[in-house]
Amino acid sequence: MTNAFRWWAIVLLGCCCGLVQAASTRAEVETATWDGPFHTDLSRITNVRLHLHDGDFRIVGADSSEITIHADGKNRALAREMQVRLQRKGDSLDITFLHVPKNEFQVTILVPRETNLFARMRAGDLSVDGVAGDKDLELLAGDLSIQVPDAHDYGPVDLSVRFGDVSGGQFGSPKGSLGNSLKRDGNGRYRLHAHVFAGDLMLRP
Repeated sequence: MTNAFRWWAIVLLGCCCGLVQAASTRAEVETATWDGPFHTDLSRITNVRLHLHDGDFRIVGADSSEITIHADGKNRALAREMQVRLQRKGDSLDITFLHVPKNEFQVTILVPRETNLFARMRAGDLSVDGVAGDKDLELLAGDLSIQVPDAHDYGPVDLSVRFGDVSGGQFGSPKGSLGNSLKRDGNGRYRLHAHVFAGDLMLRP
């Protein structure tokens, strides 16, 4: 797929919430309309779960304990219609994006570099760069691109595409006549699971 989205403005995301009690099982939920800067401290969060639906999303690891979101593209004015729902529970944060513009619009999410990342997306383009941690990524239709600078960082690896291709030789050659798949058990500390139903899965150094 051709990425038709470009950088424009920077918007910060966050939520003001109290400390989560270690023994608490209740989740803190907040929905914010995209109308200005927000800040959130993720120093107690080790797992970030993203529910992205449709669009063009880029996830980038940064040397920060906060989450920062960039909303870019020719249709950035439509960002005011977008909503972000945050749900905290223990050491996990779920982020759901609602009413995201689908054309000429890109969302970049900066997360702490040491983060266990979970992402589910229905359609579009999704890329992950500079994130050290477990990765559990699935995309129904579109292109999924993952930066893997050192294959030795990973233990269990499970990559698959139903209709499309897996590219990148960090973990060996994929197999399959219809679609591609690759499994490997390494000695690294992180787990990598990535699946695309229809599209391409690309590993970059």
